[in-house]
Amino acid sequence: MQANDVTADLPTLQAELDTSHRLQELLADLAVRLINQPAVGDPSDEIERAQRRLCDLLGFDRSTLWYLTGPDGETLRLRRIVQPETAPVPPQQMSATEHFPYLVEQIQAGAPVLVARLADLPAAAEQDRKWLAHYQAKSTAVFPLRAGGRVFAAITFATVYAERAWTPALVQRLELVAQVFAAALARSDANEALREVTVRLINAQEKERARLARELHDGMSQQLAVLAVELQLLGLRPPATTAEMRARLDELSDKTKALSSDVHRMSHALHPAKLEQLGLVAAIGGFCRELDATAPPRVQFTAERVPERIPSDRALALYRVAQESLWNVVRHSGATHATVSLAGAGSELLLDVADDGCGFDPDAVAATASLGLLGMRERISVLGGRIRWDAAPGRGTAVRVRLPLSPLPAS
Repeated sequence: MQANDVTADLPTLQAELDTSHRLQELLADLAVRLINQPAVGDPSDEIERAQRRLCDLLGFDRSTLWYLTGPDGETLRLRRIVQPETAPVPPQQMSATEHFPYLVEQIQAGAPVLVARLADLPAAAEQDRKWLAHYQAKSTAVFPLRAGGRVFAAITFATVYAERAWTPALVQRLELVAQVFAAALARSDANEALREVTVRLINAQEKERARLARELHDGMSQQLAVLAVELQLLGLRPPATTAEMRARLDELSDKTKALSSDVHRMSHALHPAKLEQLGLVAAIGGFCRELDATAPPRVQFTAERVPERIPSDRALALYRVAQESLWNVVRHSGATHATVSLAGAGSELLLDVADDGCGFDPDAVAATASLGLLGMRERISVLGGRIRWDAAPGRGTAVRVRLPLSPLPAS
């Protein structure tokens, strides 16, 4: 194995992480835009905008939004479409039984339909296969949109130029898209529906981070072992001169250190194992020390009266808020110093993250649908806590969180 091969997987994993983050940002942005939209407004324009962004981000050629109308959902009404100009455009309305009886039957039962190749469709879907081929679909996925216990619409994603495999990770992402679209279009209880979707997005993000962390550990650890073997072989068959030997050892040693550092950094960012193993104080304290050692600002962490046992959902929420807040300090504030304090106060936990940076206008940032602020607010509010930003331009920023240690009683 060549030494250059050991880092080959890092760009791929980083690209997957970037795609995941951009997708979460897209969905959060869509959710906020739909929340802020008047109740009488039509969210279809925002949904079409999201369809275009999804096609660009995930590599689809076409996305359509269909409504199932009629007493039994027997009529398909095209609401929105994004596709290449050269592909045939479906009519605004068509009969489900004449064009796509199999697909509609499946989604009315609440099941997504995943077609990697038209040849994979069963014999019962011959009519569907014919029309999919007519509209130049190579691969397609159809997801039902539900509201009030019924399927009222469907969102589709398709490729026109090449076949596409529907991996579990991709399907999970598109199911989240379908949930967001369904909640937006139903509008029967928009605020509550979109809040539930946000919780699902947060949970899905944590699951994906944990999955990538396992992949990094399993894959990168093996590559580190290969590097160690190469170092041993180099010792057994050294180059002819001492200078060549030293240069080769330095090269492999640097690669080992860099790879190990990348594994630690990416794994810790994706899923904080220290949080599960050592607890909240150790996890936040370790993250603060890592930031303090790498770049401005200087970061100081204190903890007082923190209970030894903290429910995992609350520990994770506070850790992510501290992490996101400090990342914001590093990226945006220009601060020279930051402080993080965690304290127990009776039945609550208090978290404060403050800096001496440039500050900002919280109302103005909230109006731009900031993913970071939205994510922090939702993480805390769904657990019955409160979060606020004490900030102003030129006066630094303080993020203050109060979170109950146990769930609030149902009202």
